[in-house]
Amino acid sequence: MCERCCKKVDYLLYVAGGCSMKSISIQSLKEQLDTIHLIDIRETIEFSTLPKLKQAKHIPMNQLIQQPEAYLNKKDSYYLICRSGARTERVTEYLERLGYDVINVVGGMLEFYQH
Repeated sequence: MCERCCKKVDYLLYVAGGCSMKSISIQSLKEQLDTIHLIDIRETIEFSTLPKLKQAKHIPMNQLIQQPEAYLNKKDSYYLICRSGARTERVTEYLERLGYDVINVVGGMLEFYQH
């Protein structure tokens, strides 16, 4: 496991390619919602027509993965949310490989509104 990931005990850790991907449960996210950088990576049509979180900045997935340096810096932590958590899992793995501190929100918006 990656020591950088293991230092934060409130995260769930998933092993992905020999390193741990940081993830957070909806319950833990809700406790920190007003103090974090939250990015909603859903496509524009989803973001504009489905429920959203006022604390989230909208950056569509394709834009974020094509130009992460335009939206992120490597000194901050970012929490990524989508509809179900599937897209953010893949994007989190990708951005971690580029050196960004990103955390996958497990279950996404579907899970958020069930709790």
